[in-house]
Amino acid sequence: MQSDRHGVVAADWIGSVRAACSMRRTANPMIKPIRPLRKHHLLSLASVCLVALFLTAQGTAMAKMVIFSPVSGRVLQDGVPVAGAVIERKFNWGWKSETATDRTSTDSSGNFALPAIERSSLLGSLLPHEVVIDQTMVIQHGGKTYKAWALFKRDYDLNSELDGKPIRVTCRLESAPARRGKVFGICEFD
Repeated sequence: MQSDRHGVVAADWIGSVRAACSMRRTANPMIKPIRPLRKHHLLSLASVCLVALFLTAQGTAMAKMVIFSPVSGRVLQDGVPVAGAVIERKFNWGWKSETATDRTSTDSSGNFALPAIERSSLLGSLLPHEVVIDQTMVIQHGGKTYKAWALFKRDYDLNSELDGKPIRVTCRLESAPARRGKVFGICEFD
């Protein structure tokens, strides 16, 4: 027999557990004997736990994670609306190592709009992690590219880029890129 560091005789303890689990009858007929868990019992228990985890986490797992809030704005050059300028929006989401780009063009009044970019992640909604989303937006017009927007988004909330305000911008192509709050670029916030 071997003893553990607390002096308890391990073999006697294991033998007692085996004897208790293998008993078919007890002195009291109202008490059912304890039976060892079998493999299919463990699989059933694991399945029930997974279903319970899924059901309790479903609200957060299916929650929207806003990667880039909707953007609307106007492009001007020397005060004149720029028609046909291409607005290219790009993000790099560190959690899922995902990069994506979308585009739109300005209308005859220089206006443009881009919808929100949303994603979901079961692990991202359950596990704590540092949110880092690299957002950029450039304007292409007349053979030139203008840096309109650069920001590291640090959460998944809608419109959090501008502290809860919707992203409405006026982008003046003649302006030099500058930092405006947390954002760097040529666009001013309306």
